[in-house]
Amino acid sequence: MRSKFIIVSCLFLISCGGGGGGGVPVPVVPAPPPIPTLGVTLVPSASTLNVSEESTVGTFKIDATYTGDSTDPIVPVLALDNNLLQIEGAITQSGKTFSATLKTKDGLAVKQHKSTVQFRLCKEAGCTTVYPGSTTSFEHTIEVSLSNWTTRQRNAAHNGFVRLTLDPTKFSKSWEYISPTAVSIEPIAAQAGSVFTTVRNNDGSTSSLAFNGNSGAQLWRYNFGNIHSASGPAIVGNQLIFSTMQTSSTNNQMTVLNASTGQFARNFVFASQWSTFAQPTPSGDSAYIASGYFGNVVYGFDLKAGKTMFEVNGSGAKSWDGQTPAVDSKYIYYYSGNLDVFDRTTGALVKSIPDPFWTWNGYSYGGTPMISSDNNVIAFSGNGQGTYNVSFPLVNFNIQTGVHRWRTTERYDGHPAAAKGVIYAWSNEFGQLSAIEEATGKILWAWPLPAGQQFFGNIIVTENLLFLSTTSGIYAIDLTGTRQTVWTAPTPGWIAITPDAKLVVNSYNLSPVKLTSYSLR
Repeated sequence: MRSKFIIVSCLFLISCGGGGGGGVPVPVVPAPPPIPTLGVTLVPSASTLNVSEESTVGTFKIDATYTGDSTDPIVPVLALDNNLLQIEGAITQSGKTFSATLKTKDGLAVKQHKSTVQFRLCKEAGCTTVYPGSTTSFEHTIEVSLSNWTTRQRNAAHNGFVRLTLDPTKFSKSWEYISPTAVSIEPIAAQAGSVFTTVRNNDGSTSSLAFNGNSGAQLWRYNFGNIHSASGPAIVGNQLIFSTMQTSSTNNQMTVLNASTGQFARNFVFASQWSTFAQPTPSGDSAYIASGYFGNVVYGFDLKAGKTMFEVNGSGAKSWDGQTPAVDSKYIYYYSGNLDVFDRTTGALVKSIPDPFWTWNGYSYGGTPMISSDNNVIAFSGNGQGTYNVSFPLVNFNIQTGVHRWRTTERYDGHPAAAKGVIYAWSNEFGQLSAIEEATGKILWAWPLPAGQQFFGNIIVTENLLFLSTTSGIYAIDLTGTRQTVWTAPTPGWIAITPDAKLVVNSYNLSPVKLTSYSLR
């Protein structure tokens, strides 16, 4: 304020001075002190963060250390691309070092994102005055990659959703494998560079096969021998797990193989009798299956520690085989006439939600619970699918309130998918694919089954396309505009999207037994 006062006083004296040469001399205003230079060093000087498209949230820390001093406030100011990054918490200070944690946004597209992060030291938060030498920046790269296809319907939620925007004009066939000996093939699992499956051979033996995901070349084969049944593979880290059954007993084996070499690693033991199995459900270092000598048992295995965590009974007691549970960060969801919610670590029953519409039509449960969003789990309302040619309504269970939210009047088959508040399911009985509003169960729109065909297998949803199979071939349906077919290929079967952006189709029980891969970009 002192400098402002001197300037005003001088102006007043000048305006009031008399004529002649005897005026009051104008004092010299001292120049303001120079703004000190504060040199800043950023660590890191560049940054790359690798995240998966299923959750693109990741964090990294930057430290900014300055040299020099100032008697005025020193305020750190960060400028960044708010579409990609945000500051998590407050910027902290220790001596002459400021530290900030940056967090990536969720829902980023599968690609490489580059942005410049700028750091400055200012005298105020609005950064009107910047300390010389303090402005520095670095380039931050976010690599968003496709996740592994680890189990039935891709992940532990079994929702069949892949956060990928695709151009169908770029699709092309990349490779095909036709088995000379197999009579059936199970749904696949895939990690970057590799595709895995299980086949039943014409001599009665069962094998696991691994293929190069980009060329289709066979990498290895593991023979289970002449066993009653084996599931398709699931991936836990660099391990493959299979539910297998030699004979009706309490000593059946969940077999673990090294995914790189196909070498046997270990077995875990569980009970079942003459069962067929869905792929196990992996989550973290654990895996979960639904089995039991008389069904209705959920097993949890710790693959890192090499031990069985628990085996617990469901409350419904109406399912024997064919199911795999759904798992999130806290709970396991298992359907057997009721939807049971177990603690994923201890196996303790948290709650059981009755299905008032349940009907029995056989011991097998051909579907699996699907986590569509927070507190919503979708399941088929009834048993027998997978053993018999039957269809069932879908029921939405509200996990928070412990009651069902809605039940469809239409009956569905196959394996639904879920994304962005919509459930996608097909019905051979009604001859259509339905897009169902998750909150209400209302059908938003439908895609008609082509004449003379039947739906077959599972559904995959991406950001802009839906993939499904009929007995005649694969279809891609536009979700963002016309809701019409935009691509088709004459290879029916179960489908998966690999981390290498390949759509892999396995023929399941159709002849000839084969895998067909299409490049999606």
